[in-house]
Amino acid sequence: MKKYLAILVSLIIGSCVDPYRPPAISAPNTYLVVDGFLNGAGTSSIRLTRTQNLSDGKKPTVETKATVKVEGEKGGSQTFVDKGDGTYTLENGNLQFGQKYRVSIKTAAGRNYQSDYVVIKKTPKIDEVSWKVLQNEGIQFYVSTHDETNSTKYYRWEYEETWEFYSAFYSRVEYLKKAFVTRMDDINHCWGSLKSSGIFVGSTTQLTQDVINKAPLLFVSRTASNRLKYRYSLLVKQYAQTAESFEYWQNLKKNTESLGSIFDPQPFQVIGNIHGITDPTESVVGYLSGYSVEEKRIFVNSSELPTEWNVPSMYESCLPDTAPINATREKPSAAQQAESGAIPIDEIFSPFGAIIAYRMSSAYCVDCRTAGSNVRPSFW
Repeated sequence: MKKYLAILVSLIIGSCVDPYRPPAISAPNTYLVVDGFLNGAGTSSIRLTRTQNLSDGKKPTVETKATVKVEGEKGGSQTFVDKGDGTYTLENGNLQFGQKYRVSIKTAAGRNYQSDYVVIKKTPKIDEVSWKVLQNEGIQFYVSTHDETNSTKYYRWEYEETWEFYSAFYSRVEYLKKAFVTRMDDINHCWGSLKSSGIFVGSTTQLTQDVINKAPLLFVSRTASNRLKYRYSLLVKQYAQTAESFEYWQNLKKNTESLGSIFDPQPFQVIGNIHGITDPTESVVGYLSGYSVEEKRIFVNSSELPTEWNVPSMYESCLPDTAPINATREKPSAAQQAESGAIPIDEIFSPFGAIIAYRMSSAYCVDCRTAGSNVRPSFW
C-alpha cells in the first residue's frame, strides 16, 4: 500500500519554462488506507493509515482508536482488537471457506466505511520454490503450485528475504560509560531482511489445468549486494484470489511498474472494494480479500553457487584506524573518537604489555546492526 500514493497523482510533466505541478500533489485530502485481509485459517490483520502528499517526506499517519468489525452475509459479527498502532487483529475468527464476509470501520472521528462482501478462498499448497543461475549474473527464483479441483485460477505471491552477513571487523571492545571495556555482545555477525515491494500475480484461466509452473518471482544479483555471500533464505507466501481481486492487483501492478515517459500509458485510479458510508464520494485506498495463507521457505548456501563468483561483502572500502590513548596534534584520543561515533575494534599494546592505542573504524564497518539484526532468526 505504500506505493499506492503514486497512483493518486499524475506524472509530473516538465516544460522548458516551469514544471507542471498537478494539484493532487498539494491536495489537503488524506484518504483512508486499508491494508489487510480476512484469514480463513488464522489471524486476520488490518492496518489503517492515511495518505499524504508525496512532498511531505513523512511516514503515513496511522488511524488509531477505530472500531473494526467483520460481518457475515448470513449474520453475526466480530470486533477486531485495537493494537494501538493502527493495526487491528482478529484471532481465531472461525471464518468459513466459501462464505462471504465484509468489514465495517468506524474511525475515532465518527466516519464510517464498509467493504463489499468477499468470499473466503482456500489457498492451495505451494508445490515448489526453485532457483537457477541466470546468465551467470545472479539467481532467479520461481514458484510452482496447482489446484487439483481447478477452482483457484487466480494467485498472488509475496516473499521475505533473509541473509547472513558479517561486518568488516570483529569488535571485542566497546566504549561504555566513558571507559573501554570488554564487549559482551557480538556485533560482527548479523542477518538482513527485506519484504517484497513488487506485485506478483498469476492466472491459469487460459490453461486447461489449474497449474502454475515456475512463475518468476525475484532475481538476486551476485554483484549488487552481499545477500549471496554466505547463506540466503527466501520465504514465499501464496494467496488464492478471486477474479475481482486479481483484476485489482493486476491493475495496481500496471500502475506501479509501467510508468515511463509521457508517451507511455498514463496512470489511472485503481478502484478498490472499500467505500465511504458517511460520505459516499470519499475515496478509500485498498482492497479487502479473504483467503488462507500457504508458505514455503528455501535456503541457498554459498557452496551451491558457481565457484568463480566473487560476491561482495559490501565492506571492501572499510579500513581500521589507530586511535591513541592520549590526543596528539594529529589525532584526537580514542575516547574522543568513540564519543564522536567511531567504534573500537581491539587494543594495541606496547612491547611491555600496556595499552597505548585502539584500532577503530566507523559504525558501518564494525557494527553489523547498522544494516541488520544480530539476533539469529528462529528458522536459521
